[in-house]
Amino acid sequence: MKKLKTSVWILIFLAIFIPFANAYQDTNRFTYGFQRLLLAPFQIPIQVLQGTLYGPPIVGTLGGVLTGTFSTISNLVGGTFDMAASVAPYAKYAVFAL
Repeated sequence: MKKLKTSVWILIFLAIFIPFANAYQDTNRFTYGFQRLLLAPFQIPIQVLQGTLYGPPIVGTLGGVLTGTFSTISNLVGGTFDMAASVAPYAKYAVFAL
């Protein structure tokens, strides 16, 4: 009887935790997206500084502003997409949390 009880507990444990076994793969994508979102506002000053120091006097600064703006927007959109794509497979389990 004790073996049956132990095997039932093992089956319950496996049934609960097997769907989350691949969660570590999505953690990397989620943290990368969060990093992109967090650092996106700093792209404009970084690109302006690089354009000013290493480019032509006025054209380099204007190019840095344009490059920084494009980089900021793409990091915001891409970071949001990365975070959403990493969480989407687990949305079906949200019913159980209610």
